[in-house]
Amino acid sequence: MEEDQMNIIDLFLLSIIQGLTEFLPVSSSAHLILVSEFLDSSDTGIVFDVAVHLGTLLAAMIYFRKEVTGMIRGLSFNQKNQEETHQLVNILVAVLPILVMGFLLRDFVDQNLRSSEIIAYATIFFGLILLWSDKIKTTSNDINLITTKQAFIIGLSQCFALIPGTSRSGVTISAALFLGIGREAAAKFSFLLAIPTIGAIAASELINLSIKDLLNQGSDLVLAMCVSFVIAYLTIDVFLKLVNRFSFTPFVVYRVLLGVWLLSYWV
Repeated sequence: MEEDQMNIIDLFLLSIIQGLTEFLPVSSSAHLILVSEFLDSSDTGIVFDVAVHLGTLLAAMIYFRKEVTGMIRGLSFNQKNQEETHQLVNILVAVLPILVMGFLLRDFVDQNLRSSEIIAYATIFFGLILLWSDKIKTTSNDINLITTKQAFIIGLSQCFALIPGTSRSGVTISAALFLGIGREAAAKFSFLLAIPTIGAIAASELINLSIKDLLNQGSDLVLAMCVSFVIAYLTIDVFLKLVNRFSFTPFVVYRVLLGVWLLSYWV
């Protein structure tokens, strides 16, 4: 009974971490790996992975429901929906690199890049990249002014997020800032880009999810999905409201301190 209770606590804690870190520039995968080590539950399981990805995906889709419905209208390629079509094309162009590289490198990453040392160095290095990019003078804070070329470059940068410790949102926001895009537009584009990216991850995991797993762990799936959804939704909302008022320096300081601690503790 005590073991089941601990499993529920672990599930709840890991779901909070996924929802909190998926959209913050601090690397959700790294935190899940590290916390799993502390909880002595290195294999969170396919049900958990599916649940938290579905939860964060739904959070982004509901929060950006206006933009999502707009891009659906953009599928008509009607002159009246030109702005929505442009945004849709940008997101599709940006997601292509990670789909290709994720398919080609997923096994290599799982087998070779999930060590504490790599997480530590990636956490520090890409944190400093974020600090550097935050010092760049931006020229536009309008997401609709992002060109397709800029979108593709941001999408290419997302491939670095395959390395645990990098942070998908951190590296895409950094790339956007380097391109002269303002913080709010950079963050918003990064979060919209997360929708097809997380959707692809969830779809690839669902393929490996058996009906038996779903029936046996259905309650775990619902709990993890609900918790990650609520936390992710709140995180997106707070982050976008504060992104223009504060720099990314607190995240950089946290990442550097975390990386240094990891190097001293585990490496």
